[in-house]
Amino acid sequence: MLFQNIYKAAGPPKPLTAGIIPYNIQSPRGNRVIYDLAGHPEYYTSHCACIEAISLSSPAIFLSLVDVSLSQKEIGKQLYYWSAMISSVCSECPHPSEVIVVGTHADVVNKESLLSRSKAIVDLAKAIFKKQHFRGFIALDATGRFSDNMKEFIGVLSESNDSVVQQCPVISTDCHILYAFLQQMGPSEQVITISQLLSKLQADETNVLLPTETSKMIPLLKILSDKGLILFIFNKHSPDESWIVLQKSVLLEKVAGVLFAPKDFGEYRALASNIGLVPIPRIRECFPDLDTHMLVEFLSQLKLCHLVDSTLKIVDTSQVLLDLTRGSDNGSCYSLFFPSLINVDKPDSFDPAYFNTKGSFGWLMRTKEEHQFFHNRFLHVLMLTLMNGCGGTEMACNPELTSHNRSCIVWSTGICWNRKDGVTILVDVVEQFRSLYMAISLPGPQYRELTVLQDIQNICNQFCPSVDVEEFVIDPRQVSTLFNKGVMPSSLSCVEISELKDAILNNMSGARDLNGKSVVLAEWTNADADACLAKLIGIENDLIGPKLEDLMNEIGAVIPSKWRDVGVQLGIAPGVLDGIQRQNAEKPRSCQVSFEQVFNEWRLQGSKTTYTWTHIIGILRRPAIGENDLAETLATKFK
Repeated sequence: MLFQNIYKAAGPPKPLTAGIIPYNIQSPRGNRVIYDLAGHPEYYTSHCACIEAISLSSPAIFLSLVDVSLSQKEIGKQLYYWSAMISSVCSECPHPSEVIVVGTHADVVNKESLLSRSKAIVDLAKAIFKKQHFRGFIALDATGRFSDNMKEFIGVLSESNDSVVQQCPVISTDCHILYAFLQQMGPSEQVITISQLLSKLQADETNVLLPTETSKMIPLLKILSDKGLILFIFNKHSPDESWIVLQKSVLLEKVAGVLFAPKDFGEYRALASNIGLVPIPRIRECFPDLDTHMLVEFLSQLKLCHLVDSTLKIVDTSQVLLDLTRGSDNGSCYSLFFPSLINVDKPDSFDPAYFNTKGSFGWLMRTKEEHQFFHNRFLHVLMLTLMNGCGGTEMACNPELTSHNRSCIVWSTGICWNRKDGVTILVDVVEQFRSLYMAISLPGPQYRELTVLQDIQNICNQFCPSVDVEEFVIDPRQVSTLFNKGVMPSSLSCVEISELKDAILNNMSGARDLNGKSVVLAEWTNADADACLAKLIGIENDLIGPKLEDLMNEIGAVIPSKWRDVGVQLGIAPGVLDGIQRQNAEKPRSCQVSFEQVFNEWRLQGSKTTYTWTHIIGILRRPAIGENDLAETLATKFK
């Protein structure tokens, strides 16, 4: 029944879907909203933004389409992408969503090959969709609507539908009555404001239940919007003029479908400059029947763009557009900045000396798994967030990064800007290395708090929740290698942030209560800030301290019988050494085990001045140990 209703509502398929086409399906089993998403990558960011807004409380059913005629590698890439997107857009939903993988082009694959591919896809999908409920895989062909596979698909879809309905939170009677009232609106009333709605309710003599105050109406509208039944756009400057979009296709298909359309689509309009700027007058020309204020609020609240002035400075959306509505300005000095519409390649190079100064360091975040990646929605929201720190005076299209006469430079995968306080920050994402890297140049020994790393980590957690990452502080010269050559250095001279010791935290003002991942966010205001920073980027290793595995491989495995002598020289109490000896006397490889405990004791009781490679190397040179050759080897390797 549900699927037949879908056919009736949808009608003949469109050759190229633009944006998102919503279909409201009404049946005795309840209301359903089906969203047909365009498959072109230009729409991926807007897809994520729109689905995020309607997946806050209710789980959804995702039909993930894969072309079974493609190679297993290509099919895997598609599944990994959709899994990442679903995890991101449903991160706020308390229940897992349902996923059905549908194989297309089954009619062009022979039966034996299709059988083996189907099994491989099922195994892969089970492994990939761990955070969702994977319902199954069905291969469909284009030969008929009611084949056996189609019947199987309808059955699986029906099961998923029942599961989702059971998990959906029940909405109040007021919400049901309000939705029924909104459905009575005529086709000309695609968008209305709260004030218009309240006027209609006050004029309706049959209304005895629905509120007629804005403050009481807003929560009901938010619930209906969260369910995907309407779109509610809050106007923070004037709540009475908040918008209720009854025909969602007005924004999801006609606006998003046009703004982000690929060039070969009939909907495409040349609206944006090559750095993603769309002037407000062009928005008005392209959508003359829609309220410009509403459009800007809609796109801004979805974190698709910022409203900026002629200097590229971010401005308050509500206040500016209120002035425009009053007719005090035609909007010619304002534009919308869309990171997803940037059409500028990364600059060819920048001078390595640019970040090779005192107070410079690099930072790298990369995915742990080969199939994981930072998707476009994360990158575009990150660029919008980082734009807040630009303080803009001019945004460049084809800049030289060594030129300081521009405050902000953007390209399709990154941003570089010079802050007014003298801080210069470069951020770039390299897809083939599954990495985001950054270089920061700080002015002198007095460092202000750097919130940029916190921003990156928070946005990654929100928009890439299924991605496991590792983070490193690196030499900024290696950032130059990544940027200029597009090559990951064969060996990163880096320090894992998670392994930075308390000694570093104690050497930074205000950092005692921060964990390792936040260490570079501290305010470095002490006299040793430059030396501390130099140690952080791996120029020196003393402050960071030796890793246990390095101590065991380089010392414990080479001179195992001298564990007690080394312990004495490290200042470990005789009673502790006696206890270690008694505990391990009968164990296999007792000397190595004892050495490990000696090193752990040293680490626990050592201060920031003693738990260093310099200290242990000096001990190996003492006559009581007599390991000068080993000391020289370690000095070359670690000091």
